[in-house]
Amino acid sequence: MRSPHLAAVIALAACTSTAPVALTSIASAPRARALPMQPAGALRVMSYNVNFGIAGDEAAIAAIARARPQVVFLQETNDVWRDALVRGLPQFPHHAFAPPEDLPAGGMGVMSMYPIASIERLPSVGGPFFAQRVVVDAPQGRVQVLNVHLRPPMSDGGSWIAGFFTTREVREREMSWHASRLDPALPTVILGDFNEEGDGLALAVTDRLGYTDAIAQWLGKTRTWEWPVGALTLRFQLDHILHDARFTAAAAGIVEAGRSDHKPIWADLERVEP
Repeated sequence: MRSPHLAAVIALAACTSTAPVALTSIASAPRARALPMQPAGALRVMSYNVNFGIAGDEAAIAAIARARPQVVFLQETNDVWRDALVRGLPQFPHHAFAPPEDLPAGGMGVMSMYPIASIERLPSVGGPFFAQRVVVDAPQGRVQVLNVHLRPPMSDGGSWIAGFFTTREVREREMSWHASRLDPALPTVILGDFNEEGDGLALAVTDRLGYTDAIAQWLGKTRTWEWPVGALTLRFQLDHILHDARFTAAAAGIVEAGRSDHKPIWADLERVEP
């Protein structure tokens, strides 16, 4: 059976229609919903690829504030994003940003209401972007978070069609290596822009390691990313929040706001005994 991803890639390459088309492997964009009250004792974490090309976007800053997270992990940040986020979100007194290295989309950041105990930069082992292992001193105890931005499905020559077939193993290798750097003694969350849906090889790695995808658990296959291409709109669930057995997700959601191609995603995580 042809995969939804492959159908999207082929259709994108071949489509010549001028009629509006919504091409998606998952449900179309949902309507905005009111955020639920955060359960007492839960930690609300957010992941958001803010898009380096619209640095300082006020709608993105408002989207973060609207969700009321306690810790926010960001992808595609840069100096302009850093300054705008710190200025616009004073409720996060603890923050750290790492600028992009080779490509302008490679920056990362974390903003927290609680002290950041440590940050370790994890070099890529195949993709263009580094990852971060962050330890936060949350009220529930120390939490280890792996913030990732995995290899986009684009070949070295710039082809999305060839990249679909050639980059799955790269993301698998990235995730395997990053996960090997985690401290097994700490409760762990893995989140960010995985550049693949739940059937990807990187997600298969985390599944074998016992992680649960809070977004998939609460929202099924609802898209977290969309991009108009002429008459087409591509929609996929590329962003994920995974937790190990020392957490349970009391709720999770997507904030229907901001101008990035990615949507902010969040989860309320409660500590449990595994």
